Amino acid sequence: MSTGTLLEARAGYRNFNLCPHCVLQGRQAILCRLCEGIPMISRSDGNLFHLLLADRPIPYPAESKSDASEKLSTCFWYSHVSLLERTPSVIVILPGSATNHASLFRQIEHIADLLAELLASARRVAGLYELVEGRLVESTY
Repeated sequence: MSTGTLLEARAGYRNFNLCPHCVLQGRQAILCRLCEGIPMISRSDGNLFHLLLADRPIPYPAESKSDASEKLSTCFWYSHVSLLERTPSVIVILPGSATNHASLFRQIEHIADLLAELLASARRVAGLYELVEGRLVESTY
């Protein structure tokens, strides 16, 4: 079984607006984002968690007054049964090398799969990661 197939099997649900995890928990199931003009990127196992791309990618660091950044940041919101009613955020910094919209969102889809794997295995999810050679590395920026 390929890694991609394993990740899809663990997440189960991909790119939905009506969350199966929230339906099971008896909570509001329609997912809302900060920016509705971007593709819906979401993951859930239908039981323990859901993960949602909250906003469009932005240059990283956003407050930099220097030339255009070579990196982008993405913000995801997630819910996990172990967190009760909290909805934490996780930021992932990725290289800004994607030259077109489609390849950038393929990278973000990959990040969503990696984060879903963390949530499905009940490992701790940090607040900040960097995408390095296709892997999430906890960051201390």
